[in-house]
Amino acid sequence: MLRPNLLRCLTFTLLAVGCFSTVLAQYPYGNCPTPGMQMPHSQYQAPIIDYNVGQKPKLWDDQQPIERLLTNVAQRSWVRFEYLHWQLARPGSQIVGAPVTGGTDPQTVFDNLNGGVSAGVGVTPNLNNVGLDDASGVRGTWGLDLNNAEFELEFFGTAETTDTFSFSNLSFGRDTGLESQGTTSRPNIVTPLLNNGSPSAADAANYLIYDDSFSAELTGQMWGAEAMLLSKTYIPGDVFQMQWLGGFRYVAYEEKYGHRGVFNNGGLAATDTVSQVRATTVNNMYGPEVGARASINTKYLTFSATPRIAFTLNDYTGETFAGPLAGTADGTSTHLSGSSIDFTPIVQVSLTGELHVTPNFSIFGGYDFMWIYRMTRPFDNIVYNSVDGGGGSFAPQIEQQIDLESFYTRGLTAGLIFRY
Repeated sequence: MLRPNLLRCLTFTLLAVGCFSTVLAQYPYGNCPTPGMQMPHSQYQAPIIDYNVGQKPKLWDDQQPIERLLTNVAQRSWVRFEYLHWQLARPGSQIVGAPVTGGTDPQTVFDNLNGGVSAGVGVTPNLNNVGLDDASGVRGTWGLDLNNAEFELEFFGTAETTDTFSFSNLSFGRDTGLESQGTTSRPNIVTPLLNNGSPSAADAANYLIYDDSFSAELTGQMWGAEAMLLSKTYIPGDVFQMQWLGGFRYVAYEEKYGHRGVFNNGGLAATDTVSQVRATTVNNMYGPEVGARASINTKYLTFSATPRIAFTLNDYTGETFAGPLAGTADGTSTHLSGSSIDFTPIVQVSLTGELHVTPNFSIFGGYDFMWIYRMTRPFDNIVYNSVDGGGGSFAPQIEQQIDLESFYTRGLTAGLIFRY
């Protein structure tokens, strides 16, 4: 027979086990509530706590899509920076004035603005000695290695380059009373003019005569961009390689020309008679291009030649300004402008050499030759004309006729290449 206390303990234990089994039956996943707490009867998942909230984000996370793309692009890229030392084409044997028939230079000229009296010996200036030979510039190229091709994007530009020539104190040392008369050793500077649009004989032509000073200035500047897609090499081997290329290019060339002459009757005139003529041209050339690149690659050296031709349109503008001019009313000036579009091919050959200092750094040098079939230049567009005036005199009349001619530039380059 069990004792009373032991019987009470067994009875309490059986009641506790029965209660616990009932609770487990209500919570099939075994999540038994603790005393003093009530479990929510919601079907939604409990919130997830983000322990990174409030932490400073990374400046560059290469696991993100955009950052990963940019990282891959940088790892397949290279950049090249170059200094350009180019020579822009000279004007050539371009006289400042209209052509005349007969005679030689220097020669005796007559001042038809003053009744046809002799002005002594005169010389027509020539632009042959004007040259834009030291055009400095920069060029930057970005290259990208694609899966089955290579891409290059290039920008270049030269500084504004200027050349001048001048004659001053033309009457110095001449005989007294003949200060306005040019001599063989101290000739006057003259600008011959057409007579109503037609050339005249040298001894009868109309001239603008400068017995004090004459100066001329020529300024040029070139810039542009080029995008090329090159095929992968199709000749087996690591030494000699050949690639085709295609792309688009833009070239702009701006040029300015002007001259100024002064006549003061050998220093005896109360006021100077000044004649000024200026002209500007802008050539914008753009279009597709094709070509090829042949290269020889070794561990330490790379040599390449890249001939290409661009089939461009030249959207050009020419402007001519004149005034004041001798023989016209004070303050009279002329402003003429014209523009058009013309087809012009551009041929360029680039020869380059690289010295590989490290796998990621090279020293670069090269030579460029660029030829443009048709473009306009300011000194070619000026028409030096004259029309009949009163009393057998004439009135100078500067006109514009846009002319197109071939142009070239060439020169050396030197720079650095960085590969990522």
